[in-house]
Amino acid sequence: MNFQAENKKQREVRWNAMVKIERTFTKTKETMNKLRLMIIGVLLAAGMSCSSENEDDIQPDPSGNRCEDVSSTLSGDVQSIITSNCATSGCHVSGTGRVDFTDKQNIIEYASTINSYTQSGFMPPSGSGHSLTAGEKDKIFCWVSAGAQDN
Repeated sequence: MNFQAENKKQREVRWNAMVKIERTFTKTKETMNKLRLMIIGVLLAAGMSCSSENEDDIQPDPSGNRCEDVSSTLSGDVQSIITSNCATSGCHVSGTGRVDFTDKQNIIEYASTINSYTQSGFMPPSGSGHSLTAGEKDKIFCWVSAGAQDN
């Protein structure tokens, strides 16, 4: 009896060890399959993004040349656009709790924010009765891109 009980115990230990090994192998196999799929996905995405056979076929980003034909200065262009569309009664003037854009230094200090908000169409708000033309947005963009100088 003792021999059979010992033998049964050893078989049970071996069986549990084999089950653990099989589970580990299965998990490793699943992980490898997932890894293979991820690598294939990355390679496919890279291949699709580089589908042009010739660098000359790649069209330049039109925003890269956006300021080529636009000359913009603070005093000659941007300040009047801001005054007409932003520094109006109830908006960006003194006493409203907002940045006062009647002050030229504030326009310079907040140039990046002005650019972001006007390019996205967030400002001027749709209910304000004001809007910027594409040309006015270009003037602001180009002035900021050139360093938002006091010129």
